[in-house]
Order: sequence, then structure tokens, then C-alpha cells
Amino acid sequence: MKRIISALAVAASSGALMLGASTTATAAETAVQQQVPVVYISEVATRGTGPAGASQDFIEIANPSFARVPIGGLQLQAMVGQQVVTIPIPTGVVLGPRQVYTIANAAFTGCVPDQVFTENLSGNRPLKLVLGTPGGARVDAATTRPHPARLSLHRVAFTGTPNDFTPAPRTPCVLDANTPSAQ
Repeated sequence: MKRIISALAVAASSGALMLGASTTATAAETAVQQQVPVVYISEVATRGTGPAGASQDFIEIANPSFARVPIGGLQLQAMVGQQVVTIPIPTGVVLGPRQVYTIANAAFTGCVPDQVFTENLSGNRPLKLVLGTPGGARVDAATTRPHPARLSLHRVAFTGTPNDFTPAPRTPCVLDANTPSAQ
């Protein structure tokens, strides 16, 4: 956990972020992934219902702690098959205690997101997400499976498998009451 906190501090101070291609996790990385990180990917939705359904994608990063955490300079990568969407979080962004940072499609209508992207994420294929630091280290990584369009996927565990998320009603821009807490 201390290494993750240090990496976040470095990310906030450097302003630059380089995230390499993801590789298979080592045993040590898997052990870290099974712990609750300081900030993590907490909720994911890859499509909605109705005429604007294709643009109702959002991804949230949660800070379940009671401390402010700098996340500026981090980079979120969303990978679906060969499609890679890279979303750099602007330098200076600080996530307050018990808050979420919502990144959504530019046409998203569920709330006012903190940041937008213009690509549509495929809703019928697994989605791999990596939240990274300047040196390419992972702060969090997750893989989700397809889910019903009216629901989103909520983080419930940190095993490194798609079982880390469960379908539930969408709660964009709000910290889920059942979100795992940092130890």
C-alpha cells in the first residue's frame, strides 16, 4: 500500500504519465491487486438504453478513504479487443475523501462527469481497464464482462478476475454505499 501511495504522489508531482502495454501479472502484482488500493476503478457502464444508449458509457475512480488523494497525471486505459481508449487525468486533480471521479462519454446524460471521452466502448465484449502511474506501474487493473444495458458493474472485490464486479443499478457521480474501503 505504501508503494501505491508513493506512486500517486509521484504522479501528482510529475504531470507526465507513461503507461506501457499491459502484461500478465506476476505473483507479486497479483497479491497487490488483491488488496484494496488507495484509489480504484469502482463502477463501469458500457452502454445504456434508449436512443442515446450507445453513448451512456462511464467509468468511475473511487477514493474510499477519508484523505484527499492526488490523481492528476494518472492515466486510464480502456481496452476492448484491439480498441484502446487512453484517458489522461489532468495534472492537479485531487480526489476528495469518499468521492468518485467520473469519466464519461461526451454525450452521457446520467450526470455531469468530471471528464469526458469521445469514443464508444463496446458493451458486448469484456473490457480491460488499467489505471496507471508515470513509470507504467499499475494503481489498479480490472477486467469486466458484458452486462445488461440498464445496469452498471460495481466493484465488490480485488481478485483480478471479472468476478470483482457485479451488475447493479447505475449510480454515476456518486460513491456506492457498498464500495470496498481502503484498509
